[in-house]
Amino acid sequence: MELEKIYDTHKLNTKKLLNQDFIKEKNTYIKTYDIRNHTFSVTFYITEKTTKIKVYDKELQEEYLPFYIESQTGEYVLKIREEVESIWKEIINTSFEIIDRKEQVLSYIEKKYKVRPAYLWENDKTTAAIRNKDNKWFGIIMEIPYKTLNIDKNGKVYIINLKNKEEKVKDLIDNKNYFPAYHMNKKYWFTILLTKNTKLEEIEKLIDESYNLVNKKKS
Repeated sequence: MELEKIYDTHKLNTKKLLNQDFIKEKNTYIKTYDIRNHTFSVTFYITEKTTKIKVYDKELQEEYLPFYIESQTGEYVLKIREEVESIWKEIINTSFEIIDRKEQVLSYIEKKYKVRPAYLWENDKTTAAIRNKDNKWFGIIMEIPYKTLNIDKNGKVYIINLKNKEEKVKDLIDNKNYFPAYHMNKKYWFTILLTKNTKLEEIEKLIDESYNLVNKKKS
């Protein structure tokens, strides 16, 4: 279960957690559920940045370690994982709110520049060029594996590549939210993670700078 990925695109509503009978201890919200006909339990420990779970065998009164071992694929452990995942999905539906940076960025570009994304391949709705009216690129949106950017996370993330002056590109790179350009000239292009951790106002400003830079070069 990719518990942490949800925090890239969602924000926790702690009031809704409390309405779901979670107990608050310091900055952590805790709730235990019975599973497998009450012979096991799973406890969720949720904060505004992380979620951890522990699965217990109630009969043996100890943590059920096979749950955490990916190579354990027996029918019994798979059933437990299914139940835990079902509870986790319900928690997401009831207590997390979507923050879709990609859609916010595309909406901003369309409203300000009257530009819609140009999807580069017929059956691929994840890779889109952002072009001005003269068909010059000032951005590209892609979905790539986290590990491509040397981020120690599973799954994929949306990014946007933008253009800027060489000095500004160097100053921006922090290898947290801003990275050397993925699959583009790293001297003048850079990559931004489109997650809620990157401020929308900052992305919008950099989109404007990229657009203006491309237009200046044209003229």
